[in-house]
Amino acid sequence: MDNSKWTLKEQTDFFQTCSDLLQAGFSIKKIASDLPLLFPQSRDKYRQLEKELLQGKTLSSSLRPFVNRDIADQLWIAEQHGMLLLSLEQLAKFYGQRQRQKEHLQGVLFYPFLLIALLVVLVIMVNYWLKPELIDFQASSNSLNSFNLLMQVLLGIVLSGVGIYFLRVKKYFFQKKYLSKWDWLCQVPVLGKLFREYAYYYLTFNLGLMLKSGLDLQKICMLLTRFDEKSLLFQFSHCLHDASLSGNLLTTLPAQRAFIPPEFRLFFSKGHTSSQLSEELLYFSSVKYQRLLSSFSRLIELIQPIMFILVALVIVSTYLEILLPLYQNLGGVSDENY
Repeated sequence: MDNSKWTLKEQTDFFQTCSDLLQAGFSIKKIASDLPLLFPQSRDKYRQLEKELLQGKTLSSSLRPFVNRDIADQLWIAEQHGMLLLSLEQLAKFYGQRQRQKEHLQGVLFYPFLLIALLVVLVIMVNYWLKPELIDFQASSNSLNSFNLLMQVLLGIVLSGVGIYFLRVKKYFFQKKYLSKWDWLCQVPVLGKLFREYAYYYLTFNLGLMLKSGLDLQKICMLLTRFDEKSLLFQFSHCLHDASLSGNLLTTLPAQRAFIPPEFRLFFSKGHTSSQLSEELLYFSSVKYQRLLSSFSRLIELIQPIMFILVALVIVSTYLEILLPLYQNLGGVSDENY
């Protein structure tokens, strides 16, 4: 059996179709049997899901080999508390937007990658056609060789520095516990905001679902311990448990963990009922969801200018590599004439 993860396109098709057909009155098993017909290019993968469901497994359990761990956990919570349709609608929106952003990113990167391909051709032509001619012309000068050596040394220093930095980051990251990894990811420059917005959205949405079903924080904490140890919800339950043992309130957690929304201080200090609190959390999760999408869109828009700057730097360095030694030689010829 092929238990490989579904692609983004396959997950998007599944959640959008499942959400639409559930609203129309179809059952989960009926939807699973129709998916191979609706998406023949992914027929084999969707048939595996149908087999899992026919064996009596729940949707979250059947999907677990094919989707992200946190997504399966979210669906399990929704199933346990009769909110599967709400969760599927949210996932359909989330994955639909991710698919559109992926397509937009591919469009944004097409032109820069085309320029890079042309630039590679230009550099090859310069090194294998023009540079030998310049070397013959400048046989009496070592300025070109000096310039090339300088450029190679600078490039080597930059690449070595980047390589050492990423090796240190990788070693630091894999030595950390799961909670510390999330804290670190939420504080990474530029990308940290995306991780924070996702964690805020994911935690508040699922916490809102559980509170809406009538669970209190103690029962929620016990429920979350059933998840995989490397899931964000399991680690969040440890934060809740540690806070209760130390006598701290939930309002103190945001100061301790970067992935917990600072707004928790406000939500849990009002003294609202579980029903009121769940509505506030679900609304807040929708706000964070929109901010997550807008943050990712802004990041995509930054990629193209950065690529253009890198291309421009390579072009300028290539021209300098050719023209500076040539100007130096021409200056030397002029001095000899005088």
